[in-house]
Amino acid sequence: MRIAIICTYDFSIAWSLEIFVKKLLLDNEVTVISDIHDGYKYGHYLKIMKQWGVKHKYIKASRFISPFQDLKYLISLFRILRNEHFDIVINIATKPNIYGSIAARLTNVKKIVCFGWGLGLVFAKTKNIRNAVLKRIINSLYRYAFKVSHKVWFTNKNDRDYFISKKMIDIDKTILTPGFVNTNQYSPSSVPKNISINLRHELGYADSDKIVLMVARMSWAKGVEQFCQASDRLSNDYPHVKFLLVGSQDIGSRDCVPTSYLKGYEEHENFAWLGYRIDIKELYSISYLAVFPSYYKEGGWPRGLTEPMAMGKPVITTDSEDCSSAVDDGINGLLVPVKDSISFAKAIENIINNEKLASDFGLKSREKAVNELDEELIMNQLIKAII
Repeated sequence: MRIAIICTYDFSIAWSLEIFVKKLLLDNEVTVISDIHDGYKYGHYLKIMKQWGVKHKYIKASRFISPFQDLKYLISLFRILRNEHFDIVINIATKPNIYGSIAARLTNVKKIVCFGWGLGLVFAKTKNIRNAVLKRIINSLYRYAFKVSHKVWFTNKNDRDYFISKKMIDIDKTILTPGFVNTNQYSPSSVPKNISINLRHELGYADSDKIVLMVARMSWAKGVEQFCQASDRLSNDYPHVKFLLVGSQDIGSRDCVPTSYLKGYEEHENFAWLGYRIDIKELYSISYLAVFPSYYKEGGWPRGLTEPMAMGKPVITTDSEDCSSAVDDGINGLLVPVKDSISFAKAIENIINNEKLASDFGLKSREKAVNELDEELIMNQLIKAII
């Protein structure tokens, strides 16, 4: 069969869906329709996909809502699908789910599948009139997209229940799994010790420093402010605890954290912001603790938690229903209230002061990742359900 995967950027495939795509490639032709991510180096992720045997169709995309740009996006998708005659179209994330489903329906694609990986800021609780109007519009578009889709995959039960409660989708169309992580690629032994040591020294950390790592886009809703405030609260009593923030700016978003804010914190001795990096696994290897204080409408199992869990790290996140599934409170990490930098700082303090607790949490993190989130197992289930 000829399968098209529509996503915003090639990054989503190369970073998150290697096992899924390689399984599809065993018996099918796979084409990714996406823009090209340039956070690291233009074409880097496209090159990776092509090495697997994936074909690619370029399409200009934007994460943000713009009626004119969205119409152009829909027309471009329609033209590609009309010319290529795919048997299955798989859409990933909000815009591809909506416009990819419409274009696939208009071009008589036999099977349409959507991946619902979190609802984003528009669906957050707010009194903002603009967001309320956008939410209503997107709900209407989702209603149509799900109507013409054959299957919709969710990793967040709350998202699935929301759409079912609004009668926007039949439960029989849904697939629900946990999040997933490649537990071989991300494992306690996946990074050679000498590489970890060199990276630690390259970044200016002493062997005795305990690194608290957060990997996320620089969006307020990801909890960047709470991370920064926690670094302030612990700086005097714990100078050996270093706060390392990794992730690109959320350019174009109204929720973007200004560079000036981050640069201000970089003046503190216990804080560093590295921006976009591709050596995430190596950075996890030098961390003592991974944190993700998000209140964003995540997909239930943020990779900022599941990847370090697979590497045997203790974790902290918020008690948000959209993040907390990954953490069994008091077993493999700690949960803290949303937007509460005081509780967040205390949770960090509890773990850095108790090495046995940190070790126990890390062991349980690895165990949970292997037993519940193994990508190989989940992708087998997914492919069986959609192909």
